[in-house]
Amino acid sequence: MARYKVLKSVAHSMGHSFTSLMNYRGGDYVMGHLLRRAREVREGTLIVDFMSGLAAPTSLLTPAIRSAVQDYATWFPNQVASQKTSVNYVRAARMTIAFDLSVEREARHAPGCFESPYVCRVEIEDDRGKVWHAELRDWWYPESSTPPTWGTGSRGGPLVRIVERLGQLIRSVWVQCLVNGPSDR
Repeated sequence: MARYKVLKSVAHSMGHSFTSLMNYRGGDYVMGHLLRRAREVREGTLIVDFMSGLAAPTSLLTPAIRSAVQDYATWFPNQVASQKTSVNYVRAARMTIAFDLSVEREARHAPGCFESPYVCRVEIEDDRGKVWHAELRDWWYPESSTPPTWGTGSRGGPLVRIVERLGQLIRSVWVQCLVNGPSDR
Protein backbone atom coordinates (compact mmCIF):
# COMPACT_ATOMS: atom_id res chain seq x y z
CA MET A 1 0.00 0.00 0.00
CA ALA A 2 1.29 3.45 -0.94
CA ARG A 3 2.36 5.72 1.91
CA TYR A 4 2.34 9.35 0.86
CA LYS A 5 2.19 11.42 4.05
CA VAL A 6 5.73 10.35 4.99
CA LEU A 7 7.08 12.19 1.93
CA LYS A 8 6.81 15.42 3.93
CA SER A 9 9.17 13.86 6.47
CA VAL A 10 11.56 12.83 3.69
CA ALA A 11 11.56 16.42 2.35
CA HIS A 12 12.31 17.72 5.84
CA SER A 13 15.12 15.21 6.38
CA MET A 14 16.77 15.89 3.03
CA GLY A 15 16.77 19.66 3.57
CA HIS A 16 18.00 19.51 7.15
CA SER A 17 20.71 17.02 6.31
CA PHE A 18 22.03 18.93 3.28
CA THR A 19 22.22 22.18 5.29
CA SER A 20 23.61 20.51 8.41
CA LEU A 21 26.98 20.25 10.07
CA MET A 22 27.19 16.66 8.90
CA ASN A 23 27.58 17.76 5.27
CA TYR A 24 31.29 18.60 5.43
CA ARG A 25 33.90 18.05 2.75
CA GLY A 26 36.85 19.79 1.21
CA GLY A 27 37.76 21.82 4.30
CA ASP A 28 34.36 23.45 4.87
CA TYR A 29 30.68 22.70 5.22
CA VAL A 30 28.98 22.31 1.84
CA MET A 31 26.78 25.30 2.66
CA GLY A 32 29.96 27.34 3.22
CA HIS A 33 31.33 26.22 -0.14
CA LEU A 34 28.00 27.12 -1.74
CA LEU A 35 27.82 30.59 -0.20
CA ARG A 36 31.45 31.36 -1.04
CA ARG A 37 30.92 30.32 -4.67
CA ALA A 38 27.57 32.13 -4.88
CA ARG A 39 29.30 35.34 -3.81
CA GLU A 40 32.09 34.80 -6.34
CA VAL A 41 29.78 34.31 -9.32
CA ARG A 42 26.89 36.48 -7.98
CA GLU A 43 24.45 33.59 -8.39
CA GLY A 44 22.54 32.97 -5.16
CA THR A 45 20.28 30.01 -6.02
CA LEU A 46 21.13 26.33 -6.44
CA ILE A 47 18.50 23.89 -7.73
CA VAL A 48 19.04 20.16 -7.17
CA ASP A 49 17.04 17.33 -8.73
CA PHE A 50 17.32 14.37 -6.36
CA MET A 51 15.85 11.98 -8.93
CA SER A 52 18.44 12.63 -11.65
CA GLY A 53 21.35 13.93 -9.57
CA LEU A 54 21.54 17.06 -11.73
CA ALA A 55 22.00 20.54 -10.33
CA ALA A 56 22.03 24.06 -11.76
CA PRO A 57 23.48 26.50 -12.40
CA THR A 58 26.75 24.78 -13.22
CA SER A 59 28.64 27.92 -12.18
CA LEU A 60 27.92 26.96 -8.54
CA LEU A 61 29.08 23.36 -8.86
CA THR A 62 32.51 23.25 -7.27
CA PRO A 63 33.89 19.74 -6.72
CA ALA A 64 32.65 19.69 -3.09
CA ILE A 65 29.14 20.85 -4.04
CA ARG A 66 28.93 18.46 -7.02
CA SER A 67 30.03 15.58 -4.79
CA ALA A 68 27.40 16.45 -2.16
CA VAL A 69 24.66 16.66 -4.80
CA GLN A 70 25.60 13.23 -6.17
CA ASP A 71 25.73 11.70 -2.69
CA TYR A 72 22.32 13.09 -1.75
CA ALA A 73 20.77 11.95 -5.03
CA THR A 74 22.15 8.46 -4.34
CA TRP A 75 20.86 8.61 -0.75
CA PHE A 76 17.36 9.84 -1.68
CA PRO A 77 15.81 6.42 -2.58
CA ASN A 78 17.18 4.99 0.69
CA GLN A 79 15.67 7.86 2.63
CA VAL A 80 12.29 7.21 0.97
CA ALA A 81 12.57 3.48 1.71
CA SER A 82 13.45 4.18 5.34
CA GLN A 83 10.00 5.75 5.67
CA LYS A 84 8.38 2.49 4.51
CA THR A 85 7.33 3.75 1.12
CA SER A 86 8.73 3.47 -2.40
CA VAL A 87 10.47 5.85 -4.75
CA ASN A 88 8.01 4.48 -7.35
CA TYR A 89 5.42 6.79 -5.78
CA VAL A 90 7.67 9.84 -6.38
CA ARG A 91 7.33 11.75 -9.64
CA ALA A 92 9.84 14.51 -8.81
CA ALA A 93 12.08 15.60 -5.93
CA ARG A 94 13.75 19.01 -5.99
CA MET A 95 15.68 21.15 -3.54
CA THR A 96 16.23 24.86 -3.96
CA ILE A 97 18.72 26.73 -1.80
CA ALA A 98 18.53 30.49 -2.22
CA PHE A 99 20.95 32.84 -0.46
CA ASP A 100 20.09 36.52 -0.20
CA LEU A 101 23.46 37.84 -1.38
CA SER A 102 22.41 41.45 -0.81
CA VAL A 103 22.45 40.85 2.96
CA GLU A 104 25.59 40.18 4.96
CA ARG A 105 26.35 40.56 8.64
CA GLU A 106 29.29 39.61 10.77
CA ALA A 107 28.69 36.23 12.37
CA ARG A 108 28.23 36.71 16.10
CA HIS A 109 30.23 33.60 17.00
CA ALA A 110 32.87 33.91 14.28
CA PRO A 111 34.42 37.38 14.10
CA GLY A 112 35.71 38.12 10.61
CA CYS A 113 33.21 35.73 8.97
CA PHE A 114 30.19 37.21 7.24
CA GLU A 115 26.93 35.31 7.04
CA SER A 116 23.98 35.64 4.69
CA PRO A 117 20.41 34.36 5.08
CA TYR A 118 19.15 31.44 3.04
CA VAL A 119 15.98 29.53 2.35
CA CYS A 120 16.15 25.81 1.62
CA ARG A 121 12.96 24.40 0.12
CA VAL A 122 12.56 20.71 -0.71
CA GLU A 123 9.56 19.66 -2.77
CA ILE A 124 8.57 16.07 -3.45
CA GLU A 125 5.79 15.50 -5.95
CA ASP A 126 4.03 12.16 -5.61
CA ASP A 127 2.59 10.10 -8.46
CA ARG A 128 -0.83 11.70 -7.90
CA GLY A 129 0.55 15.23 -8.41
CA LYS A 130 0.45 16.28 -4.74
CA VAL A 131 3.52 18.24 -3.63
CA TRP A 132 4.95 17.60 -0.17
CA HIS A 133 7.42 20.24 0.98
CA ALA A 134 9.64 21.45 3.77
CA GLU A 135 11.20 24.89 4.07
CA LEU A 136 14.12 25.93 6.26
CA ARG A 137 15.31 29.47 6.87
CA ASP A 138 18.59 30.30 8.53
CA TRP A 139 21.96 32.07 8.14
CA TRP A 140 25.30 30.63 7.03
CA TYR A 141 28.86 31.78 6.64
CA PRO A 142 31.84 30.22 4.88
CA GLU A 143 34.63 29.06 7.15
CA SER A 144 37.96 30.81 6.80
CA SER A 145 39.97 29.78 3.77
CA THR A 146 43.06 29.45 5.97
CA PRO A 147 43.96 26.01 7.32
CA PRO A 148 42.37 25.36 10.72
CA THR A 149 44.43 25.04 13.87
CA TRP A 150 43.49 23.12 16.98
CA GLY A 151 43.35 25.01 20.24
CA THR A 152 45.44 28.02 19.23
CA GLY A 153 44.47 31.65 19.31
CA SER A 154 41.59 33.26 21.15
CA ARG A 155 38.91 31.29 19.26
CA GLY A 156 40.19 27.81 20.11
CA GLY A 157 40.17 26.45 16.57
CA PRO A 158 37.62 24.41 14.60
CA LEU A 159 36.37 22.41 17.59
CA VAL A 160 34.96 25.63 19.05
CA ARG A 161 33.39 26.46 15.67
CA ILE A 162 31.72 23.04 15.52
CA VAL A 163 30.23 23.56 18.98
CA GLU A 164 29.09 27.05 17.95
CA ARG A 165 27.51 25.64 14.77
CA LEU A 166 25.69 23.02 16.84
CA GLY A 167 24.34 25.82 19.03
CA GLN A 168 23.20 27.65 15.89
CA LEU A 169 21.43 24.50 14.68
CA ILE A 170 19.72 23.91 18.03
CA ARG A 171 18.52 27.53 18.15
CA SER A 172 17.23 27.25 14.58
CA VAL A 173 15.27 24.08 15.31
CA TRP A 174 13.94 25.55 18.57
CA VAL A 175 12.70 28.67 16.75
CA GLN A 176 11.04 26.51 14.09
CA CYS A 177 9.25 24.54 16.82
CA LEU A 178 8.06 27.75 18.46
CA VAL A 179 6.86 29.21 15.13
CA ASN A 180 5.25 26.06 13.69
CA GLY A 181 3.99 24.48 16.89
CA PRO A 182 4.02 20.75 17.49
CA SER A 183 4.69 18.44 14.56
CA ASP A 184 1.66 17.00 12.75
CA ARG A 185 3.28 13.56 12.45
